[in-house]
Amino acid sequence: MSPHPFTESFIKKATGTALAILAAAVLWLLLTLYGNLNVLNTLVASAAYVFLLSLAGYLYWYIIDYIPTFVLRVLIAVVVQLVCIAGTFAAIMILETDEPEVAVAIFPLCFVYGLLCLIVLNQWYHSVKDRLQMQQIEENCRKESMEPERGEVIDRISVKEGVQIHIVRLEELLYLQAYGDYVMLFTDKGKYIKEQTMKYFEMHLPLSFVRIHRSCIVNTEKITRVELFGKESYNVYLKNGTSVRASTTGYKLLKEKLLL
Repeated sequence: MSPHPFTESFIKKATGTALAILAAAVLWLLLTLYGNLNVLNTLVASAAYVFLLSLAGYLYWYIIDYIPTFVLRVLIAVVVQLVCIAGTFAAIMILETDEPEVAVAIFPLCFVYGLLCLIVLNQWYHSVKDRLQMQQIEENCRKESMEPERGEVIDRISVKEGVQIHIVRLEELLYLQAYGDYVMLFTDKGKYIKEQTMKYFEMHLPLSFVRIHRSCIVNTEKITRVELFGKESYNVYLKNGTSVRASTTGYKLLKEKLLL
């Protein structure tokens, strides 16, 4: 499992703590100005709420990979909000006897404020996950030889998905892309994850498949055109309208394969 981005170094621990203090200060200011609460209640409310929200945000890193749908993420965010607000209200009840007014004051402000914080945290976590995944792909690609010896040619790929086994024929394949320690197979019918390496497929796919990038192998029979993109890369367009990126080295191999 990837290290938590808030605890992998002292600087990031200090940054996370500073952000939590800043979030509590902003919430305290909002509650003081618009919540109609006294100074002590606003201090307790902001500190308790941000503490609970920070704890939930910290734990969210460890479950984010197991939440596949947007609807489920929204549901979890709402539940987290209700739990944090309930905990905050419990902390205020120790000091405040006028509970109904306190609840009316803190609920809408904390709900909206916390929801915005969770949205920002979710987006940042996903960007960190994507960066770590790309680093893993780069590391895997460096370990692989760019010109491996070819082995026995395969004509189909079996993919196990739960209790089902999909048979992907090579003529259905558009391209293959590195996906961490796995390979994602893209077809017109959908995409499948195969527990295998790019090097394996480069060695065992027919010659009609060319590795145009360290993280991409394309079926040349599905290519419609190639266009220059920037100084050292190219866009390869496929029959279904999808485009994939080719490096300079990959483009040279593609030219040789297409006799250009």
